[in-house]
Amino acid sequence: MVYLASRFASFLILLLVLTFFSVSLQRMRGGSAGFAASGQSASAREIAKIDKYESMPFTELFLKRLPEIITLDFGLTTSNEPVMPRVFSSFRYTLVLAFLAAFFALIYGIITGVTGHYHTVLRKHLTRLNAFFLANPVFIISILFIWIFSIALNLLPPGGTTLNGWYVLPSLALGLKAGSRLSVFIDEYYERELTRPYVITHISYGINRMRLYYWLILKNLLLPAISFWLLDFASYLAGAAIIETIHSIPGTGSLLVKALYSYDLNLVMGILVFTSVLVFSVGIVQDQLDRYYRRFTGER
Repeated sequence: MVYLASRFASFLILLLVLTFFSVSLQRMRGGSAGFAASGQSASAREIAKIDKYESMPFTELFLKRLPEIITLDFGLTTSNEPVMPRVFSSFRYTLVLAFLAAFFALIYGIITGVTGHYHTVLRKHLTRLNAFFLANPVFIISILFIWIFSIALNLLPPGGTTLNGWYVLPSLALGLKAGSRLSVFIDEYYERELTRPYVITHISYGINRMRLYYWLILKNLLLPAISFWLLDFASYLAGAAIIETIHSIPGTGSLLVKALYSYDLNLVMGILVFTSVLVFSVGIVQDQLDRYYRRFTGER
């Protein structure tokens, strides 16, 4: 109970920071938001209605925006649409992309991490491959995949959401960095576990090497690997802004980019708070898994 209360208090502090950020952006913005949203054909009354917050003092505007953000009531976008339904409609694409990227990262990380440590010949090649993916930004990997699989080989569509297999390239590009980090973590985990007394004891009794790697150590690895894997959930949402723009996917990431371009602060805040809630929730699950693992293994 104390843990949940502390996490909730930290989330409220985050909302305060986001509110301050929102109000500060409104103050730094030049020109008329009402004129930008309504266009030249708008009447003075319509412009004044949108600009009603502009003349408020900073403190008053901050106190007015805070309960709106806490209750997730962000008002309307510059195109007069409700903010949260707009965020939810775009999030379904991001959710598909994030789950597929996360699934690929988990499979890639476990297979390459375990197999690379089991087959010493493959280990150095997989290490170089993981180093390449970790050293390059996600948009470079994405463009490289488009060039290879869409332009050179003509196997997969480069983007959009209407063609079959549209999600393959963006989910691969988004999941490879997280999968490479997981692969390195698993390789180091095996290096450490092979010196543990229970492993040395099983080796002395003549346990089969494949059974040692793919059963005895692997079953102990799954919980910390999943906990480590969940740490990268935020990177799927952060990297989605770049990936969705490159692959023309109308998800939350590309919506955030468009909102920033159009200075739609209500929409920007809606996306930021909604993403923060997701990351906060996953962080609680990850932290509980980590606590359970520490109790299970007796670590402090």
